Amino acid sequence: MRNALLTLALVAATACGARVATALAAPAAAPPPPAAPAPAAPAEEAVIIIFPFASPDGGAAAGASFTDSLNLRARRLGLVVVDPLSFKDAMAGAAPVTLETPPAEVVKILKERFSARYGLWGSVRPQGAGIAMDVRGVDAQAGDKPVISGMYRAAEKQLINPVQDGLLLELTGRKKKPVAEASPEEDAKVPTTGAELVKNGGFETGAKSPDNWQRIDGLTTFWPAEGRAGKGLKVVTDVYHDQWVEWQKQYKAGASADKAPAAAQTSGNKYDTVAGIYGVAYDSDPIPVAPGKSYKVSISYKGKSDDFFFPKLFIRGWARVGNEDRVVYDAYLALRCATGGKDWESNVRIIDIPKDTQSPVKYVKLKIYAYRPPGTFYFDDVSMKECQPRPAKK
Repeated sequence: MRNALLTLALVAATACGARVATALAAPAAAPPPPAAPAPAAPAEEAVIIIFPFASPDGGAAAGASFTDSLNLRARRLGLVVVDPLSFKDAMAGAAPVTLETPPAEVVKILKERFSARYGLWGSVRPQGAGIAMDVRGVDAQAGDKPVISGMYRAAEKQLINPVQDGLLLELTGRKKKPVAEASPEEDAKVPTTGAELVKNGGFETGAKSPDNWQRIDGLTTFWPAEGRAGKGLKVVTDVYHDQWVEWQKQYKAGASADKAPAAAQTSGNKYDTVAGIYGVAYDSDPIPVAPGKSYKVSISYKGKSDDFFFPKLFIRGWARVGNEDRVVYDAYLALRCATGGKDWESNVRIIDIPKDTQSPVKYVKLKIYAYRPPGTFYFDDVSMKECQPRPAKK
């Protein structure tokens, strides 16, 4: 540091001497322009400590996997995370942070052991095909009152990462890099160049369930002759969560939809319904795609929504990573219901399968998803065709 200061002093002195010499040689010269303002200091890096999540029912590996994934998501949001070895050294002699640890004690650990601002900890446990997460989070600069404290759920493994992103954004107040928005009016004009890729997108063929789609369960998903033209998919989210969980055990064991119980009458704020917790997801069979190609995706739908809650059509790209298939690309089509369920509506968007994912995208699955407000939703005419690339915006 001393050498750096000396260097700066010499540079300043040299510059000063040069100005004096110039002034003597040319006394009539105009005064030098004012110095440019000093550049702003870089923003302080936000350090987050993600304490190891426990997993009493899922084993140590489940908790470690969840913690590792959270650290990765934090890095992608531009947060600074501590490597495992440094974490172990800093926590030497300290008790593990658990759900029983007082938030004030966690804040003390963040400040004294890590000089960190944010802390996140908790436990995870399997729940059906997904997991339940009991999470706590603090911002040491804001005091010891938890910013996050409660239960979060992901209905399936592929929904864990979005929940983790939400936790990190809620804790830090940051904003995720926006995904390119759909432009229905412009996208609808883009001509298609290939054949229909969605098999049975009109839900017209099948025996007890639509061909090329997941099996209906008879409690939240149905296949009636109530489509836009002919049969269609019907989704009901006004079903008690506990009743759905119990039926799912039988359904996944092979029980057919006609054995499903009648949905119990719901009441109250309905946070204890499927709409308030998981929502209902309904998947297509895999649809082969090629990285670098563009595809036009569209769907017809009917139901009720509001400004914050509306059905979606997720388009998820899958790749072979290691020994398993993983989601490496994710987009969705917002299905806002402008007519309040009175009329059929439709939406369309162009998706561009990326070429720079960790492994090449092999196929996509279309996931029809409905949750709040609790009620009944209808879907039909699902389509996906290769198309010309979307025109670049000027």
